[in-house]
Amino acid sequence: MRMVFRLAPEEAYAPARDRLIRRFDTWARRQRRPVDPFVVMALLDHRWSDGDGLLGRWQPGDFEVTLLDWFPRKVTLAAAETGTVLPTVHAFVDFLFDQDLADRHCADQAELHAALDKMTDEFDAVMTDERRYGPAKFWTMRMLGAGVDPDDPAATQRYVDEVNAGRVPVDPTLLAQVMANHLEGSPDQPPPLPFVAAPADDVARTWAEQSVAVGRLRGLVAWVGAGRTLTATGRLRLADARELVELLETGDVLDPVIGDRVWKTRSSDDLYGVSVHVAWARAARVVRVVKGRLLPVKSAAKVVADPLALARRALAACFDRDFGTTVCVGGWAESILRWQVDEAVSTLALTLFTSTGPVPVAALRDLVYATVLDVPAPDEEQERYWRMGADRDTDLLIDLLGELGVLTVDGQHVELTPLGATLIAGQLRSFGLRVPGIEEFVDETAEVVVSTAADTDPASAAALLDAWYAHDPERSRAELRALAERTDDAAHRRLAKAYARR
Repeated sequence: MRMVFRLAPEEAYAPARDRLIRRFDTWARRQRRPVDPFVVMALLDHRWSDGDGLLGRWQPGDFEVTLLDWFPRKVTLAAAETGTVLPTVHAFVDFLFDQDLADRHCADQAELHAALDKMTDEFDAVMTDERRYGPAKFWTMRMLGAGVDPDDPAATQRYVDEVNAGRVPVDPTLLAQVMANHLEGSPDQPPPLPFVAAPADDVARTWAEQSVAVGRLRGLVAWVGAGRTLTATGRLRLADARELVELLETGDVLDPVIGDRVWKTRSSDDLYGVSVHVAWARAARVVRVVKGRLLPVKSAAKVVADPLALARRALAACFDRDFGTTVCVGGWAESILRWQVDEAVSTLALTLFTSTGPVPVAALRDLVYATVLDVPAPDEEQERYWRMGADRDTDLLIDLLGELGVLTVDGQHVELTPLGATLIAGQLRSFGLRVPGIEEFVDETAEVVVSTAADTDPASAAALLDAWYAHDPERSRAELRALAERTDDAAHRRLAKAYARR
């Protein structure tokens, strides 16, 4: 049986859960122990949806959270059925240990039974306390108490009409508490992130040294030197901007010819590449404007000297909304990305970081557009203009991240680079997200490691399995062999067998 579902989608989890419950029910019948399979389904669903997806690893605290908070708030049971919950969970604990499904980090069997015994009185109290209910359970229990079948749409609607008409008495203080339970019990959780192998800093530093953007930002800082005077409007002088076009190789065209007409370059604002790189350096805090002069930031000298540190600063700057107004110029129509560049870059970074291979450019455009679109377009023509501008600006952001070395573009597909994995992992951590590292897995079980490896890219999978196996080869081999015999997941079995042969 597969027992680890950390990042598993519902289509993978639900059938496996049902197989596990059937096996438990069969075991309980043979043991002559009355159980309620629904209770185990609720227990497992909570562990998968709101927990870590480790169905064979339980601590007393896990049962406390599930049975004393989540069950009273979410799980609807008649009074006569409540008494089956704890005996069923007791039986499930014995089933896990009897069938060798409890992993080595699970609490001791006796400890779990003692914890369940200790919460008996409290569990009975909270399961019948309406103040602990969530809204769905509250109204379902009220309907059942009134003899209304919640599965009968017509009867349910009649009851709702009675409530809305004020003919069903409800304590407003109690109802406010019920709504508060829903809000308190449903915090926004960041999505779980997959394991992505990041190279050591020394290796990443070598790659950062080759970054085009890092080279340009360093060149710009060196060019600024003791300082450069700006125009009265705070722009680069045109002569200086022309100099930067050649120095940074930005690709800007001076005095471009369009058709039979020469368009004179009159301001540094006309040079998109130069404008972007000056704005990038300012957002990365390696240059600044003081009293009409562009100056290097003295405290950033060590950052500029360290290519990896500069690359990290440069990526962080990509989330800066002020910088986004320079990158997403808008053209003749206002860009819907221009003031939401942080959301757009976050979408690109997370999508690439969580993908196990190349991502179509079209898919990235779709995701970014969906992320930044606050309100529907008023008509099809406006939708077309918005979409054209969003796609153009998404491509500009992809180009920018490519220049930094975060990603590569091959035709119509984009793929994260190893340097990109390092930089984005660090940025996500700075946002407070937990990004798994190899050190977290060295003492993990074979199934957790194999499950994690199966959900990541091949290079990351190999790095994870190699490091984990090397930590304790003898135990690793034994656990892998046991996993290969027990699991019903074909991909996990193949990985376990391959590494067990070492």
